[in-house]
Amino acid sequence: MSSGTAQRRSVGVAASHPVVAAASAAAANDDGEMLDAPSAANKNVVRLLAATAVVAAAARGTAYLPATGVAFVHLLAYGSWLGSIVWTTFVAGITMFRNLPRQTFGRLQSKLFPLYFGLSAACCAIQLGVLAFAAAAAPRKELLLLGIGLGSSLLNLLFVEPYCTKVMFQRYALENKEGARDEGAIKALAKQFGKWHGISSLINLATLVVAVGHGWWLASNLLGVLA
Repeated sequence: MSSGTAQRRSVGVAASHPVVAAASAAAANDDGEMLDAPSAANKNVVRLLAATAVVAAAARGTAYLPATGVAFVHLLAYGSWLGSIVWTTFVAGITMFRNLPRQTFGRLQSKLFPLYFGLSAACCAIQLGVLAFAAAAAPRKELLLLGIGLGSSLLNLLFVEPYCTKVMFQRYALENKEGARDEGAIKALAKQFGKWHGISSLINLATLVVAVGHGWWLASNLLGVLA
């Protein structure tokens, strides 16, 4: 028996084995979606609403959480908020931009930005809930600041970033198209992307300013402890 015949026979026997056949079928579908549709609990909107509802309920009184616990929730949300902004804006984004091919960088950012802006919105909502329901006399300025932070995060999450990503992928499609490239259309999309990317960056900068401003207010409340 030749080695080729033996190899084909072994492959046929392996394929007929139910366990091997199932593994082969799974490998064939390796590039498909894991789920036909995510469950409701796996949607960011549901997570945001659940987190906000829990904090709001807990902040109604100390029957659910002690005052220290409510304050800790606020600080945890603030730390996550400011930390994610600083990391994404000044460290991760710049590092990836300098070390990844342009289209690879863009595709990665299209996955990260919705998570980033969603986290920002969730943290703002939690902080607003704590101040609005738990604080005896929350300063209106801080409520306004956090409201601006929530609004700017949602603006990027729901409108600016999705449109910016849409334009980016339209440009990639033209760049990767076989045959003659439409340089005029590519340049027009690049210009449009640059405009909306700049708008998104300005909104993100406004969110950073709001976060720093709220942090200054939080620090002022530590003066009595540190003095």
